Amino acid sequence: MKIMSNKILLGFILIISFLWSDTTEEQLRSIQKNQIEIMKRLETLEKNQSYLNRELSQLNPNNKTKPKETAKKASDNTVYDIAEDGSLYFGPKNAKVVITEWTDFQWPYCQKSTSLVDDLLASYPKDVKVVIKNYPLRSHKQANKAALYALAANRQGAYKEMYRLIFANYRKLKENEDLPLQFANQLGLDINQLKMDMEDPALQDQINHEKQQLIDTGMRRSVPKFLINGREPKGRSIQAFKDLIEEELKK
Repeated sequence: MKIMSNKILLGFILIISFLWSDTTEEQLRSIQKNQIEIMKRLETLEKNQSYLNRELSQLNPNNKTKPKETAKKASDNTVYDIAEDGSLYFGPKNAKVVITEWTDFQWPYCQKSTSLVDDLLASYPKDVKVVIKNYPLRSHKQANKAALYALAANRQGAYKEMYRLIFANYRKLKENEDLPLQFANQLGLDINQLKMDMEDPALQDQINHEKQQLIDTGMRRSVPKFLINGREPKGRSIQAFKDLIEEELKK
């Protein structure tokens, strides 16, 4: 039965009780006070019921209602101007084609994208540069710290090595967020210096700035997110990337 039906029933019962009982004025005031309190509680229950109905409708596999898409849908000709702004990169500095990737060290799809990046760099060693930008998802509690470790390792010239080791062991981060310290030892890094660099606010500022760059585009905030010379490729296959790269190289 709906909450509103309960409200009507309650009111009807109270009216009948007033008409058929020898209710004193003091008792009447007490009943009215209780009625107001009960009505308030019913309103709260009604709101909670409405919220639960919305939540259940999202879980219902037969629900055909699609969630609203808040992100802008880019057209094929949309070009986003994304500044490198100190983000780290693989490949030649002055490459004609710049691939920008937002990534999360704790997301399996980002881990899988590392082989795509390697294939593209191997296929276009002189023409393609891949700029890595961090977008640690809030649901991945250790991803932000992993990004800090990678940026700190960069100050000792070991970003690429740390990047690869973290992604190769990303599942273990959930159990040990400081696992990159072991990698730092393997790489022969100065651990004390690494820890000091981790505390430098400039590293977190860099991560926050890279996240904001994606947010400012208005695109759907899913990672890995790729742009090729500011254009989003049609699909995630290596051929889709190569098609767009070849198109850019002909310009």
